[in-house]
Amino acid sequence: MKSTKDEVLDFLGKCEQLKKSKFIMATTRIKDLLKSIVNSAALYELFHAVTERFDYLSAKRKYLITSHDGFLSRSRLVLPDSPGERLAFIFCLLVEFDHDSINFNEFLRHFYPEDGSYYSSFHSFCDKVITALEEIIYDIFKDELEDAPQESTEQPVQDGQSMTGGSAPQPAPDSAAAEKLSAVSIIIAREKNIISCSDMSEADKQDGISMLSELESAIREGRAQSADAILRGYEYYSACHNNFSQLLNLLGTAIQ
Repeated sequence: MKSTKDEVLDFLGKCEQLKKSKFIMATTRIKDLLKSIVNSAALYELFHAVTERFDYLSAKRKYLITSHDGFLSRSRLVLPDSPGERLAFIFCLLVEFDHDSINFNEFLRHFYPEDGSYYSSFHSFCDKVITALEEIIYDIFKDELEDAPQESTEQPVQDGQSMTGGSAPQPAPDSAAAEKLSAVSIIIAREKNIISCSDMSEADKQDGISMLSELESAIREGRAQSADAILRGYEYYSACHNNFSQLLNLLGTAIQ
């Protein structure tokens, strides 16, 4: 079984492979990078902690910026100041690239136009985003990487929460299960946004959002029967509101 040091070094190695890869291999390298997270207990626990209450939809509106000057528009990506929020934002962005819910080529074309070539855009993206990811992970696991004695299993993430909540890291689930959790979090966040922007009453909106939160908790905690029951209830909720759900089939597939 790999040590935390070996797992983090493997992750950092995957970051370097992505940065040095040819553009045509970019999405494959992103998939490899995400797999190295879900195969590591320490990294999985870290990313679970920083994404658990992270509002990704609001973050995208805040950090994926498009400005207009007459007929011209320019888009740019700004990374969050907080290391915890930055980790969460980069992770969710990479998951979207992996699932093609954001097309990576289109993203580069809009936010990293550079000289018009995908090669330059890709490497500008890596220099800013992947390097920032590497730096934060290295800083968090600095003691392990330098073989320094570890006095505590708790390390702060600068978003007001500890990474582990005071408990010892739990073993990472298998890769497929962890990828499922990442996909479900994004799907549910989008569905909540659909409800929030709808013309339902505030009470009905709260019912739907609460149901989705319970569904996500059940999936994360491995309560399959509860998740299935909540999903069936959510199907009825959608049917009662003109079958508004755009992602119901995706939710069902993700928890199978």
